[in-house]
Amino acid sequence: MTIKYFTDAISAAGYVSLQKENLAEVSQIYQLKSPTDLLVHEMLEQLAKQLPRGLSPEYIYNTFNPELLAGLVIRELDTAFVSGKTAVENAALISLDDVYCESKIKESQQQLDQLNQSMALQYEKVYMHLNAALHIHDEWEKIYIDRIDFKQADSFRNTVLNKLFEGVGTTGRTSSVVKRFFGASTPTGLTDFIPELTTGFTRYFIKGRPGTGKSTLMKAVVKKAEALGLDLDIYHCALDPKSLDMVVVPELDFCLFDATAPHEYEPSLKHDEIFDTYAAFIKKGTDERCATILSGIESKYNNQIKSARKALKEASRLRIEIEAIYKAAELAHQKATYFVELKNKA
Repeated sequence: MTIKYFTDAISAAGYVSLQKENLAEVSQIYQLKSPTDLLVHEMLEQLAKQLPRGLSPEYIYNTFNPELLAGLVIRELDTAFVSGKTAVENAALISLDDVYCESKIKESQQQLDQLNQSMALQYEKVYMHLNAALHIHDEWEKIYIDRIDFKQADSFRNTVLNKLFEGVGTTGRTSSVVKRFFGASTPTGLTDFIPELTTGFTRYFIKGRPGTGKSTLMKAVVKKAEALGLDLDIYHCALDPKSLDMVVVPELDFCLFDATAPHEYEPSLKHDEIFDTYAAFIKKGTDERCATILSGIESKYNNQIKSARKALKEASRLRIEIEAIYKAAELAHQKATYFVELKNKA
């Protein structure tokens, strides 16, 4: 089974990292400090190819460029190699700065400074538009929150919990919890690893509208699993990290996730099932009665997302220019030396 995910997000709250939470159970952590994400990717990609067969490595992808690796976790070896972008306590730092010819970098320093400044401004725009989108999303949610039958909502959640945990007793231990993101915003839209992450599990697709309790349902599942001492993989929302998008309970072989836009999925396997919060406890006819106002809110939300995507595309273009300058200054022999060092640590 191939496990792919992100540990950081370009979100409405700015840059958010869950790297520390994801590696809480890993003892040996090596952080690769590099001025470019491309070098980290290349080192990790080579390392992954050299790992012994029979291991189940986890591939962490780069939220700024989902085509690049940002980490490699080998839990069987109690070891992780990750980007040094976010500090992790007790991690060993491996600086890759001297992979680059210092004189060549100095020649391009002014250009690099300008590019980095321009890129930072573009990311500020991204965060501004995503934050505006989240506030509009709050308006969207309020339409449905005001039309919840809370008695039915409580009954629905209890029914789901009884179904998922029927006959399950307490383990008597403390839950092991990892926190991640299954998707990332990109210049072309959202990239996610839902198919890979849900393979082999009974899958529950949560359908509904904004504000209809999808994240609340998942938080109730988390609370119940923790009370029973079951291990959890928790995936937060990339737009609003306070919200949940997916919960996996490996010991019970099930996962449930928000299967609505922008990560919309439909059941396709034999044991897939839908939990529909809108149908379960939102007053009937809400969509029809509020069609005009909902259409206006959705349009405003989409405009902010489009503006964020435009700024993200420009930031990505600048990032590629920066990486090209560093790539031209690489010292091949020094790069090879570092790779041998990483291989030996694995």
